[in-house]
Amino acid sequence: MAKFLNRQTATTTHRPADNEPAKTAPFERPLLINRETITLRYLETNMKLNETNKRCTAPWACYARHVALFFTLALCLTGMPLWAYATENVCLQSPTSDDATIQNVVVVSESSGEPIAGAVVRCNAAFAPVVTDVNGHCQLKLKANTEKARIEVSSVGFKRLVRSFAPSLSQTLTLKMADDAKMIGNVEVTAMKRHTNQMQQTATIGSDALEKGGATSLAKLLEAVPGVSSISTGNTIAKPVIQGMHSSRILLMNNGVRLESQSWGADHAPELDYTGSSMVEVVKGAECIRYGFGAMGGVVLLNDAPLPWGNKRLTTKGNVNLGYDTNARGASGSATVEAGYGRWGARVHGMYTKGGDYSTADYRLNNTGYNTISLSGMLGYEGKHITATIFSSIYYQRSGIYYASKVSDLDQLVKRFEYGRPDPQTIQPFSYEIKPPFQQSQHVTLKGELKWRLNANHQVDFTLSFQENLRQEFENRKKAQWSWIPMQDLILKTYKGDVLWHAKWKLWKMTTDAGLSNTYQTNYNYPGTKQPAFVPNFAALSMGGYFLHKAEWGKLQMALGMRYDFRVMSVNGYTSLSNYTYYDDFKLYSNFTASLAGHYQLNDNWDMRANIGWSWRPPDINELYAIGLQEGSYWVIGNRHLASERGYKSVVGVRYRNTWFNIEPSFFYQRINSYIYDHIGTGKDRFHNHPSGKYPKFIYDQDDVQLTGGDIEATAKPFEGLTLVAKGEWMFARNITRNDWLPFMPSDRYGLSATYTRLLNKSGKWRATLSLSGIYVTKQTRFDPDKDLVSDSPDPYFLLNGTAEVAWRMPQHRELKLMLVGDNVLNNLYKEYTDRFRYYAHERGANFSLRTLFKF
Repeated sequence: MAKFLNRQTATTTHRPADNEPAKTAPFERPLLINRETITLRYLETNMKLNETNKRCTAPWACYARHVALFFTLALCLTGMPLWAYATENVCLQSPTSDDATIQNVVVVSESSGEPIAGAVVRCNAAFAPVVTDVNGHCQLKLKANTEKARIEVSSVGFKRLVRSFAPSLSQTLTLKMADDAKMIGNVEVTAMKRHTNQMQQTATIGSDALEKGGATSLAKLLEAVPGVSSISTGNTIAKPVIQGMHSSRILLMNNGVRLESQSWGADHAPELDYTGSSMVEVVKGAECIRYGFGAMGGVVLLNDAPLPWGNKRLTTKGNVNLGYDTNARGASGSATVEAGYGRWGARVHGMYTKGGDYSTADYRLNNTGYNTISLSGMLGYEGKHITATIFSSIYYQRSGIYYASKVSDLDQLVKRFEYGRPDPQTIQPFSYEIKPPFQQSQHVTLKGELKWRLNANHQVDFTLSFQENLRQEFENRKKAQWSWIPMQDLILKTYKGDVLWHAKWKLWKMTTDAGLSNTYQTNYNYPGTKQPAFVPNFAALSMGGYFLHKAEWGKLQMALGMRYDFRVMSVNGYTSLSNYTYYDDFKLYSNFTASLAGHYQLNDNWDMRANIGWSWRPPDINELYAIGLQEGSYWVIGNRHLASERGYKSVVGVRYRNTWFNIEPSFFYQRINSYIYDHIGTGKDRFHNHPSGKYPKFIYDQDDVQLTGGDIEATAKPFEGLTLVAKGEWMFARNITRNDWLPFMPSDRYGLSATYTRLLNKSGKWRATLSLSGIYVTKQTRFDPDKDLVSDSPDPYFLLNGTAEVAWRMPQHRELKLMLVGDNVLNNLYKEYTDRFRYYAHERGANFSLRTLFKF
């Protein structure tokens, strides 16, 4: 293929005399764009040269040349990204000349250092412009004896680069392009920087899906990704599950800052606002090397777009997104405004949601309202060698908990489990009021980052961050006046500092990342709760160092990483709810981890990736010492003798794609020794007797386990405007120690969706989109009834979702969108196996969300 692309098919012409008019002869040049071979026809003009050896400027010849270049760029812009499909040595070059000088050029991204494929390189001393290949490389054929030349590089999503250089046969000219967003005709193309690479098994949720989210939780939004489900306690509290792993085994990174509040327990929803993110990435694999201990199941990255710096005059843009949900009668809104001038950029974002009691398909669940407020801001400066940013955010949430989960008699509790829904006589009229039991949390983040570019090949990043998490949980107490006194009143403070050195080497296009990470954390329980703390006071210090090395050999890319971490904790608290027995404890954990990953491009259509990561995780504070009521529905008891989890995870994926079809299956195998999980007790430990009622008891334990499974996603575009997507996922989780199934693992699920987009007028200013998707979740048969509160798992269910959207593109880069989003439009009554509230009630019924988005 490479030989074919480089083959020249110019037609031979005679050289005219000095006084002879110029003649033309066509020559053809094949170019591979989006896996289609496009043959470009050029008019080669033998023009008369003047005495100063300058090319004559015949108007019609310049016109032909510019039309050909414009046609090439138009093909690039209307297709899929070139770097996904380009092959090696794709260059448009003029016919060879014996007097030519060859100049090697490499074009890379200034922010990531990754090669830029499809960049158009022009030079005033070259015979013709050229296009970079998949490695960002091309060759300019310069006129002989050129001492100095002017080069210009342009590529979609990057700022135009112009500079002068002295040609050199022995040295490669490396050009770095800065990210940019440009308006080309009526199409806005924005460069979104991904924080992952092609050796990782990843999936991306773009801005279009985020715009439709509104009040939807992050966990529910991520269920669109194959291999991702959710674990929840009711409808307002949910966490993402990646291939069976959740809570502190899944790292949540918001603008590069790890969310630290997940160690409080699985019943605490992430305090994150995704409405301000430009992209959400899901990494399915053990990623402890890059992100630290705990990333045994994967990582969720919430990424903001780059700040709009680099503008010669003050520019501003933003968006406003407003919506209303029929279920819970909820209102939501978010707004973003950003400005840039010179080397400075700034962004401000805000979000607000409010809803009342939500309904299932048959009945209403009282005291399930929610209220969320989020504010964030970022300020940045970009110089020649330094980029500095400051980010700050605050997030507040109050979530009601369905109160009918409290039953004072054990026989009534068992009957409630068997009935699986509220007593109709207990259902009250709709209300926005949130009463005990409820939980409220506040999350504050402050981050400062400095990127120091020492030279073209070396960069050092310094990052400092601070987090403050406040949490209060309220329960119905025996004394009504005490119900408004929190039973849990916690504050978790985290101080973190990171240093990263990034280097690039010419040999095998190698890159090296080496870093140090330090974290200091304190947890304090405010007095006055009239009850011992659910988790004790503690102070923890974590330190780690790592390196990650990448190299390329033709079509093969490999990465090797190693890391060492240790964590020490000093703990003090009370073990008994009756006699307040005091304890003082000290814990020390440490471990080495490693990873090996590879990606191989078989040909233009096929590629494959594989990675294996050894990982570990120290026990969370709640797993060690928790004792008390959670979510007003179950009792939790920790185990202070738990050891660290250690294991490995291997992920293998294959991908095939062409111009209209794409399919990507992946498979994983994970082995974890000393896996920590909670299960329902047996005998007398099955239920806990409390003054407020009877509750099922969950006890933390530890066994060796293995998880196997996979997922698949296929996308087809049979004709313009129509996109079909089919996906499926399955998993088998075994307890090796007890030769049994692991509890609370997600069921198999399969989905199918169709999206059709059509322009409503010839100018392209009006666009309509219609989308339908269905998901089928199987009955979970891989579980042990003796370790559950009911003898059977929920029935399989099917959900139909849909979206209708109309967009109007207005002058001055403005756009208005009207969106109608429907979830569970058939209003099916169903239960999810991984929802611990399924013993008391069903999942949310039909919901229709009307949203208006205005971009300016």
